[in-house]
Parts: sequence; C-alpha cells; structure tokens
Amino acid sequence: MVTWRLLNDATELADWDERLRGFADHSIYQTLAWGEHRRALGWTPYRWAAFDGATVTAMAQGLLRRYPGGAGVIWLPGGPVGDVNAWNNGLQQIIRRSSGLHFLYCRFNSFRARSDAEQTLLRQNNWRQPRVPLTSGASLLYDVARPEAERIATCSKNWRHNLKRSHKGSFTVAPWEKPDATEMRAVYAEMEGLKRLPPQHSETNLRALYAHAGDRLITYACRDAAGTLLGFRACATAGDKAWDLLAATATAGRKSYASYATFWALTQECHRRGIRQYDLSGVDADGNRGVYDFKQGTGAAPVEYLGEWQWASPRLFALPANWLIGRRRNGI
Repeated sequence: MVTWRLLNDATELADWDERLRGFADHSIYQTLAWGEHRRALGWTPYRWAAFDGATVTAMAQGLLRRYPGGAGVIWLPGGPVGDVNAWNNGLQQIIRRSSGLHFLYCRFNSFRARSDAEQTLLRQNNWRQPRVPLTSGASLLYDVARPEAERIATCSKNWRHNLKRSHKGSFTVAPWEKPDATEMRAVYAEMEGLKRLPPQHSETNLRALYAHAGDRLITYACRDAAGTLLGFRACATAGDKAWDLLAATATAGRKSYASYATFWALTQECHRRGIRQYDLSGVDADGNRGVYDFKQGTGAAPVEYLGEWQWASPRLFALPANWLIGRRRNGI
C-alpha cells in the first residue's frame, strides 16, 4: 500500500534531490533549491513523498500562497514525479492536511510525455484540466549530447545562416559568473518595450533566483567592445537535463544576431558538462511566433507534456481560482 508523507525534517530532506533524479520525469522545478528560491518570493514550499514500504514511488513539491479567510493556492511546477498511480486521493488529502486550508486550489504541471492512459487515470482520481492554462503544454527537446557538427546540420537553413552572421559581430560571448540582476532587468525592459511584452522577470525575482539556485544555473552573456550587455541566456540543470530559463536581447544585440551566438555558446557548455537533454521550456506557435521559430530552428524535437491539472476543495473553489488566474494572466 502506498502512503504519502509530508517531509519537513532536514534529515528526511537530505537526499531529496538525489531521489528526485531517480525519476525520468524529474525537473529543476521540483528541487530543494527551486523551492527555496520561491520561498524568498513569498511562497511556502512543502515536500511530500509516496512510500511503498521503504521505497519512494513518487514525489511532489508544492508551493503554497495563503490568502485571507482560510483560502490558498498550491502550485506544483514540474511535478509530481514518479508513478502516476500514486497521484491519487492520497496525494490530495496530504496536501489538504498539510496546508490546513478551508478553501484550497491545487494545480500541477507535469513534464511527462502526454499519455491518453495517464490522462484517463488522472480524471478517475478527480484531477481536471484547468479552463485557464498557464502554459501550452508543448515544448521542444534539444539533443545537446550530439557532436557540434551534427547539431549544426540539424538546424534549419535560416538558423544556420543567422549563426554564421553572428560570427561577424563585434562582440564577445562568455560565461557570466556573477550575473547582475539590475543589468539583466535593463535588457529585459528594453526587449519588453520593443516587443510590447508584459514584464518577464522582476529584479527581485532575478536576485532571489541566483541567491538560492545559482549553483544550478549556467549563464552566458554577450557584450560589445565597450562592455555593454547586448544579451544573455541562462539554463537550469539537474542531473543530465537542462531547462531554458532566462533569455533577453537588447536592440543592438538583435541587429548583430547575438541571441544565436549566445545560445550556441551556452549549449556547447552544456555538451561539455555531459548534459544530454535541453528542454527549451515551452513553445506557443500562435501566441509568440518569433520565439517559436527561433527554438524550432535549432532542430529540437517537439514534445507534448501531460501538462496542467487541477483539484480543489471544495470542488467549486476552482471556479473563482481560474477566474483570478485569468485576470492576472491578462494583466487585469
């Protein structure tokens, strides 16, 4: 019989990340470091594990945000992981008991490949797909383990052409050992203004990210001869996987195709470190065509994830929760 337990003792959590990497669907977003990063931004991380005797069959890290009146939201990015059969009423009840909330809305976003059988199982366990999803559920997986020549050959003709153009730019791409959040935010702001995008990452978020998960990140910066930041890209790593995490290019960098040179340098470093799979962290061909074309042009393979599922107690609490999520997503 599988039993879920809340783990909050330092001794119990000591091997959390090691156990996590034992599951094929693990992600950076379920690591202890990511939970502490989000704690710094006002969320409370909870870690649960499903035990079949002494064997852990599934794991889940949830991030709780409390609201007045005994209400709250728990978000499980990149999880749960492990045996989907264990993502059942037992998980829902341990989440409810751990939070102590009277009104609870819970949503997870799984990075398992989509499966009709597993979707059916989730519905049988009272999980439902949300009316207002936060992601498309689709991504692209870049095989970074291949030799450089092979990876170049699988890029689109236009992508290879732009990479060659970037070699003519008068800039330098190098590891950014101590990223400056203020400098990053300035490039994001310029890019957001150019593309009319909502704010991507606040300076506070960037500082918290590097303070708590910096040792999991690989960051490369592109600078002109005067040292001005033209663009940057960062990925998060766990085991032999990496996830595209941060990317921004200033107007001057766009003119010199800096994003192509920066992506290539970063993925070359991943190759050197033994990373095998680089998740390009979501694509939306309709909502963000430019980013989609850039990512697809790398030759990465499309994947559709199991994605987002929700549960609420009481069940009708999902209605106002989705309404609020929709307003915030649309900047209202």
